[in-house]
Amino acid sequence: MHKNWHTWVKICVWVATAILFLHKNIFALANELTAIRYWSSPTSTRIVLDIKHRATYQVVAQPKPELLAIDLVDFSGPIPTKGLTINDGIVKTVTAHRTNSRTIRLTIELVKPAAHKIFQMERYLEMPHRLAIDFIRRDLEQADQLRRETTRKQKKKETRIIILDPGHGGDDPGAISPKGIREKDVVLSIARRIARTLNRKPGIKAYLTRTGDYYIPLGTRTKVAREYGADLFVSIHADSNPHPELQGTSVYCLSLKGASDTTAELLAQKENAADFIGGVPLDQHNTDLNAIIIDLVQTHSFNASVRCADIVLREVARVNTLLRDQPQHAAFKVLRVPDIPSLLIETDFLSNPRKEKQLRSEAFQTRLAEAIAVALLRYVSDVKPLPSSDRPAAKSATVKAPHQNKQVRRAPAAEKPKTPVAGSEKHNTGTPAMGIQNTVAAEASVINEKKLNAGHGENNR
Repeated sequence: MHKNWHTWVKICVWVATAILFLHKNIFALANELTAIRYWSSPTSTRIVLDIKHRATYQVVAQPKPELLAIDLVDFSGPIPTKGLTINDGIVKTVTAHRTNSRTIRLTIELVKPAAHKIFQMERYLEMPHRLAIDFIRRDLEQADQLRRETTRKQKKKETRIIILDPGHGGDDPGAISPKGIREKDVVLSIARRIARTLNRKPGIKAYLTRTGDYYIPLGTRTKVAREYGADLFVSIHADSNPHPELQGTSVYCLSLKGASDTTAELLAQKENAADFIGGVPLDQHNTDLNAIIIDLVQTHSFNASVRCADIVLREVARVNTLLRDQPQHAAFKVLRVPDIPSLLIETDFLSNPRKEKQLRSEAFQTRLAEAIAVALLRYVSDVKPLPSSDRPAAKSATVKAPHQNKQVRRAPAAEKPKTPVAGSEKHNTGTPAMGIQNTVAAEASVINEKKLNAGHGENNR
């Protein structure tokens, strides 16, 4: 009897230990919902769930098309909020409650039915794992696009359109100063000031790619510029660096042959990561750069970008320190606009305490914005506009690559610019810049000849 009792106790201990072990591991695997946030744009709303790791979820059918319900499976812990009232014209409310001890149901009520996309984002730098639900009102999106295209079609010959692109936004704050000042807020404020100054001038129309705190994919920013038929695209940023003594403005153009230096290359890598931080579904990423480079050569936008960057640096030098007094070059995704001169301005360093104080100062923002606006006005008044982006920029031979559906344009010989930039020491004759362009044009043609002759299904990238 005594022996049986000991055996029974051992069995109970083993069972209890096994239950505790399984219980502990089940909870270790369980997910957690730590925050529910949202970002509103004029045509879409993004609901963002901050989570511990990748989520298991399922969409639950609802009786009304204005409702979307998502069950988050194997989620433990408290719900961070019972709901959000948004009322932004797309989403009315978001509510969250438990259907059982392991499941959280998220219910989203829409103003009217809208297309949606659910996707997950991995942990990146300071950002946690996230589950995002994008709601897109196609009717608003189409109306927005129609407005831009109508602006382009009704554009008078003497009118110049400038697109200002405040970097980052939404889930992507950009650089953050030691005091918590966010790049996305600073550059939106500066871009608005530049636009106000430009729009006071007859014959100038300035538009922003984003007008609030929401993220726009890098490719969409350039698409907006093309739909407007822009004469110039300017992306506005603020920098940061582990060395707090660094200060000054720098201006970047797209590199056709590699970065100016390691600093430029690292900066481009950081800015190009915006889509991963801001949250862009993988099917929206575009890696087809080869045809874009050929178009850049065809339309002279590379040379025009450098001319504009020179003017910006000269004007900004009147109100601020320059990090470098020459345009820098790197492979920025946001500058890959085929037929529009494009540049990226790093206004200054948020990591420098003195410069951070200036960048959040309205007086400094105004001085800097006015200097940039003066430079952009000088550029568009001195330079003949490039051909509109809704028609061929230059005549070119078109050859179909073997085993591909894509068509590859062979770049024509570069032409000499007809109108020099007033006061430009480096580019007023057109010779140095055109030398670069001719070299790139020749190299692009040789590369494509090799690819066309080689065939074998090789992708043109």
